[in-house]
Amino acid sequence: MAALALGNLLASPAAAFEMRRQDRLAALYSNQVVFDRQGEPLVSVRVTESQAAVDVTSAGRLTLMPGGDDGARVSAKAGARWTVTVEEGRPAEVRWWVIVDQIGARDLAGAARAREQWRRRGHPEVELIEAGAVIGLGGTTLDTRRRHVGIDPQADRDAAEARAAELAGELGVSTAVLGELVRRPGGWIVARDARSGFEIRAKDLLWITPEAPEKGPPPTVDLPDMEWGHGTPKRGRADRSYHGDVYLAVGRDGKLVAVNLLSAEALLEGVVPSEIFPSAPEAALQAQAVAARGQLLAKVGTRHRADPYLLCAETHCQVYKGQTRARPRTDAAVRATRGQLLFDARGLVDTTYSSACGGHSEAFHMMWGGPPKPSSPGRYDVADGSLDPLVPPGTPEPEAARIVAAFVERPGQSWCAASGGRSKVYRWTKTRTAAQVDAAVDAHAGRTVSPIHAIRPVRRGVSGRALAVEYVGGGGRYVVEGSYENRKLLGHLRSGMWVVERVGARPPGEAPAKWRFRGGGFGHGVGMCQHGAIGQARAGRGHDLILKHYYPGSRLETAW
Repeated sequence: MAALALGNLLASPAAAFEMRRQDRLAALYSNQVVFDRQGEPLVSVRVTESQAAVDVTSAGRLTLMPGGDDGARVSAKAGARWTVTVEEGRPAEVRWWVIVDQIGARDLAGAARAREQWRRRGHPEVELIEAGAVIGLGGTTLDTRRRHVGIDPQADRDAAEARAAELAGELGVSTAVLGELVRRPGGWIVARDARSGFEIRAKDLLWITPEAPEKGPPPTVDLPDMEWGHGTPKRGRADRSYHGDVYLAVGRDGKLVAVNLLSAEALLEGVVPSEIFPSAPEAALQAQAVAARGQLLAKVGTRHRADPYLLCAETHCQVYKGQTRARPRTDAAVRATRGQLLFDARGLVDTTYSSACGGHSEAFHMMWGGPPKPSSPGRYDVADGSLDPLVPPGTPEPEAARIVAAFVERPGQSWCAASGGRSKVYRWTKTRTAAQVDAAVDAHAGRTVSPIHAIRPVRRGVSGRALAVEYVGGGGRYVVEGSYENRKLLGHLRSGMWVVERVGARPPGEAPAKWRFRGGGFGHGVGMCQHGAIGQARAGRGHDLILKHYYPGSRLETAW
């Protein structure tokens, strides 16, 4: 019932107040997906967060709908500029769990075993947290739910991440953190008209809808000089414009968040040009559109579970810059593949992708844990590429390093070699001083491990990517789990497919002057290789063949 009412709310301003404010907020915090009148899923995307103020305007008229129960609405003139702030903002209460395993949503026996197993291992607080969603599409049911096994809850995210790193080192397992909302944030959303000083006050939520003109292009809600990428290494300010509705709410930290709600297809028109070169061949753009559509649905209900939206506009979910980024060629690719998704015997394929695989992609389960996924096994990125691993499981490190080094030195034969080579991501070299590595490892460990005299991958994936690395120094040994975690620690290496060399003539038991990393690829390397898709498209392959190469055993279907 709540989902239906939310659908009415989003489709028509006149129906917006068929729900009480509390019911509407509950729906926004849920993992429910509703649909517009064209049968397309509606998706909520946070575009900015942790703001003291957000400016809102539009070239057309706007309807501002306070989150109160009285149904009041304000129609604003075209060009009016509103400054929105939060008063009496109250942060959310969130409990953060350390995730140590994943289990199928229907595997009740497995869930019971996992709970008992972790309790016996000395973790009295064990929670089975369901993530994902069930989505009905034209007679097809997409079930992306998984049960996450959470242990050792913490009061804040930093403490949970520190505990996750500790457990990863102790147990040799991949860990993550997941927030559980205990109490929603709250406060007054205050919007003031810059010219008249007229003020609107809304409890917890303010909804803004552009009024469609009788003629002309669809209107946008504009956020001038908006901060994007807050809290990430890449952040800035820019003017942004958005189709669909925008709502402003109180975020987890008690400050303002702005969220764009629009159809999946309209969202993809803003996402695709942010994920791949708009000048790429048509088939590569179409393959990217299908992969991005699958990623969008696969992430619903798995990210931002403690927030009043489904996704964010950063790399954590999908990079989205609104209509300011839309391009005619990528718009055409989205429209040509409208509703197309990949399925396999298990259901919706989680169509992950990265910039360049470096010649061999990585298996999903090796990179992120969980059971193997037949559609993401990792493979050589050549025509009719073998599914054989580059580095067979169990290969000892000296031999594994030799295999990876030989592969990195090999002349480019892969689909991604030409395009990735021009972008300098197919093969790369990065040098770090001993002092830089020592400082990074000591900071990560929270103790003195330096001076580091050995860097040894202790577990590699099928593509040779380093998934766990041991750092050996005068202060002992320290193991860091996770490909991306090690890439960050070592100075943001472009991928986990690397080998390391000591630079400087010193005995093996002493720290070198520098460390040199030689590697291949850019990104995690799981699923579709974007530069490889460009290479295949230039060779005349259609988007369906490109997708079947990167997601073996999958089939392309139109869901809406």
